[in-house]
Amino acid sequence: MTASIHSRIIFSALVILILFMSLTGLILDKAFRNNLEKAQHENLRTQVYALLAAAELSEDDEKNPVLQLPADLTEPRLNIYESELYARILTVADKIVWQSKSLANTTLPFPAKIKMGEFSFSRKTLESKTYALINFTTIWITSKGEHAYVFQVAENINVLNAQIEDFRKRLWFWLVGVSFILIIVQILILRWGLKPLRYVAEDLLEIENGKKKRLTGIYPKEINPLTQNLNQLLNSSQQQLSRYRDALGNMAHSLKTPIAVLQGIINNENIKEKNTALEQLKTINTIVEYQLQRAATVGRSQLTEALALKPIAQKVISTLDKVYKDKKVETQLTISSTLNIKVDEGDLFEILGNLIENAFKWCNKKVCVSAKELLNKTQVIIEDDGAGINKEQRDIIILRGQRADQNTPGHGLGLAMVNEMLLLYKGSMEITESSLGGAKIIIIF
Repeated sequence: MTASIHSRIIFSALVILILFMSLTGLILDKAFRNNLEKAQHENLRTQVYALLAAAELSEDDEKNPVLQLPADLTEPRLNIYESELYARILTVADKIVWQSKSLANTTLPFPAKIKMGEFSFSRKTLESKTYALINFTTIWITSKGEHAYVFQVAENINVLNAQIEDFRKRLWFWLVGVSFILIIVQILILRWGLKPLRYVAEDLLEIENGKKKRLTGIYPKEINPLTQNLNQLLNSSQQQLSRYRDALGNMAHSLKTPIAVLQGIINNENIKEKNTALEQLKTINTIVEYQLQRAATVGRSQLTEALALKPIAQKVISTLDKVYKDKKVETQLTISSTLNIKVDEGDLFEILGNLIENAFKWCNKKVCVSAKELLNKTQVIIEDDGAGINKEQRDIIILRGQRADQNTPGHGLGLAMVNEMLLLYKGSMEITESSLGGAKIIIIF
């Protein structure tokens, strides 16, 4: 089963949202960790500066001056036993000169390399505990010489990890919450945005159930072409069904007289009566063909494919050249190869076939077929050099429903049917006199 548009969009949005939020979470987590590590380094550096400010070198001992610090430091964690912040002062020979109270039961690694006047950051693990350490080496110059000391401050990494873990919990809580809200909002927006399509589906269901004949809703411009074409298709189907019903009714009415005549002479052996029967059979066949062709006419639709007019006209002329080869008709075709027309192919063959065949039948030697674009329509002109059509007959032979004229041999044959087909395409037909001397038929559709 094919997924609905709504499900596809929601699924795609959900996948993209998950990827986006995951990437956002990772980036923010990485940025927070980096900033926290920088802040920790700055904090350790500040503690070193505080120790430097508090330390004093006593020169009471002439041989070995003593570096002294106050009993309580400004950083309270250094004064608490087994806190997470530690500090001590060493000589360059790794002899402990001073250490904070917090370092009472904790062991810190000694610095491996000493660079005078530089801060050295590192991360060390001892006894399953990881520390962030900073070492700074400085020299005290007194009247009795130079004395080098290493100031070392460390912080348990658990402090940093606890802050990161707390941030991650809050971060993912808010990201999941925002994602959930965005999904709900997106579902509501999609339901609102796809509502016109649901209206179309509901209207089509009502049409299927016979409650409506066409789509009557007010739809957004994006789907207006769709609904208009569907309405046109529905109208075309209804019109064609109506034409079939009318054609069957007309056929039944038209066949009454020929059938009555046949019933009267069916057992008569008179040859003249048999000829009359054959004429009636021919009349019946003509009526059936005409009414069926009239019912099957498609009519104009936006869904109809545009056809090249010239190749179809060439096929009709080529066929008629073979039918009327003894007449040796000279034909002149003036139609651009780029001229297209939106007409059903069968209807176009029927229209051109009827008109051009009449021109071949009644011309002396020449038939001209031309076409051109006229505003948003196409004009086709068919001329011959025959006897032409009287002015009195021109308006009569193209009238709808004039059955006697429709079956009269000559130019009138089939013109009523062509006229009705043109009306379905909102076209028109006009009969005038040609410069060649015969009839000039102008159709526009």
